[in-house]
Amino acid sequence: MLAISASLAQERIRNIRMRVVDSSQLEIRYDLITARPGDSVYFDIRSRLRGTLHILPQFVRGDIGMRITAGTDRRIVWNALANGYSLNEEIQAIIRVKTGIIPDASQLATNPASMTPKPEVIPEKPARTNPVVTADPPRAERPTSTPEPQSTAKPSGMLNEPISQPDTARFRKERYAGPAWALLSAVAPGIGNIFVQWPKPKIGLRPLLTIGCYGLVAYGILEREKSMDDFAIYEQQKNTAAAEPYYATANDHHHRYFLATRGALVVAAADVVLTFLKGLRNNQLNKEARRIQSFTVYPGLQAGQPTAVVRYSF
Repeated sequence: MLAISASLAQERIRNIRMRVVDSSQLEIRYDLITARPGDSVYFDIRSRLRGTLHILPQFVRGDIGMRITAGTDRRIVWNALANGYSLNEEIQAIIRVKTGIIPDASQLATNPASMTPKPEVIPEKPARTNPVVTADPPRAERPTSTPEPQSTAKPSGMLNEPISQPDTARFRKERYAGPAWALLSAVAPGIGNIFVQWPKPKIGLRPLLTIGCYGLVAYGILEREKSMDDFAIYEQQKNTAAAEPYYATANDHHHRYFLATRGALVVAAADVVLTFLKGLRNNQLNKEARRIQSFTVYPGLQAGQPTAVVRYSF
């Protein structure tokens, strides 16, 4: 399910449409009513279950950022699968306009501080449509940049170049989140599972699992010692009547030792299996994302003529 937001107050954006392309990319189209020098367009994606998604700029292309001219049928394409999200749950797209004021040359010469824009963010108003889509947690990065004194107009319908890829985002994309983390879970249950979460590690209550497992093992060892002590006393008794209470106590301690240690073993084994499966799933998503990213085709206009831009990487 897709939800769309458009303007509530001063209407700058209208007629927002959204659709899924090839089960991996989200295409957003909109009409920009007015555009002023220094304005920039950006968008957020929110999931009903996971909140605002963390959108990496290298997976976004189209009419986004600065120097977007007013006109109809502006287009943004977000490669959700390459960004680490599968499109299988209800999301909402919000397109925003950040207003910047560009000073004239005389102001720049006398007051350099006036170069700083005073942004005005205009929220967008909800409308609904129907395909299937997905999403997940953190906060989406908003492309921002300092307005330049000169602006370059772009023909209507022409797509922007893909946004540059920052080094920090590249490092984050290449973070290992595969099944080998199950080895760490085998030593410290719950800890390996932290590092297979995507797009970034999540701690949550997982350290409590480690403490719980080791706590159960320690409790079981103590109960076993008590069982052995009571059984030794039982063997020293001269008659059955006097020995029976020690035997029952030793048996109870041994029973608690058995439950505690086996329970810890079951919990630890389950965590290792879940971590291994999650790591395998992450590897499959990364391979699929690399396959899709290696070949990209998107349309545009050059000197009024339709063009097709093809990008292939290896």
